[in-house]
Amino acid sequence: MPTGRTTDLALFLSDLEAYAKLAEVTFDNRAVEQVVDVFAEQFATGTITVRTTTHEAANRSVNFRYMYPDSPHDPVEIARAHGLLPDADPAVMSLLAEVTEKIPLWWGLDASVGHGVQKVWAFFEQPLEFGEIASLENTPHSLRDHRERFGEARIDRFAIMGFDFRDNTTNLYSEMVSPGYFEQEEVARMIRDVGSLPPDNEEIERCRGAINVYYTFDWNSPQARRLCFAVPSRDGEFPSHLHPLAARFATEAPVQAERRELIFNPTFGARGSYLKMEADYTGDAASRVFGYWNR
Repeated sequence: MPTGRTTDLALFLSDLEAYAKLAEVTFDNRAVEQVVDVFAEQFATGTITVRTTTHEAANRSVNFRYMYPDSPHDPVEIARAHGLLPDADPAVMSLLAEVTEKIPLWWGLDASVGHGVQKVWAFFEQPLEFGEIASLENTPHSLRDHRERFGEARIDRFAIMGFDFRDNTTNLYSEMVSPGYFEQEEVARMIRDVGSLPPDNEEIERCRGAINVYYTFDWNSPQARRLCFAVPSRDGEFPSHLHPLAARFATEAPVQAERRELIFNPTFGARGSYLKMEADYTGDAASRVFGYWNR
């Protein structure tokens, strides 16, 4: 679904280095150029977002990703053919192969400025019910065992599945919902269910602005590892006060769009909580990606 807009890839590479400096992370010029060169068509004409986190700088990363509705390509095979695909646990690859074979979908790809290709996303052409996900032979047991908790949160349809080759995890994203869909106590219960202490009411209210939620599962943990709330930021609502990097990101994150559109993702797990921060680099994520299922 080309939009007629083309991203300046030379400027994009320069901006990625600026993101790395902003977030104080290592920038591997060769790794980044390889990914952008191999996937030049997708980055030039797809939707791009750039993300970092409030982790300690030593554990922080900057990730850049494209999402390309209706584009017939296989990013896994392309990455493999060019030697860019990391060695992943066979469980990850088996589930990915099963999803690719059985479910109509389109693709997104994510890479780190420090290491190259990190993950792919399978965007389902139509949201799937939980039973369709759970029936996949290679689905982690921890995901299947989450059925009751999904039900308690009124999540019964799913739009995206992610496959992380470096962390050996899979992400499962709910279908898109309207901000305010989740009640305050639902949000608190969802956070408790992943082994994290619920935050204060201000933070819970921010989470209630989510347009979808997503969980991280692996093949070794008995429960979900992480829970994220994807919250689009309206003018003046980005939580800049939560961390010095959030304040810098809100004002300095470079984009090629007419205005800086931001998304923040409060993230919770047994190991603690943090904030993911994402810039809509091309300015069309809301209409082209998040609005895909409303066409």
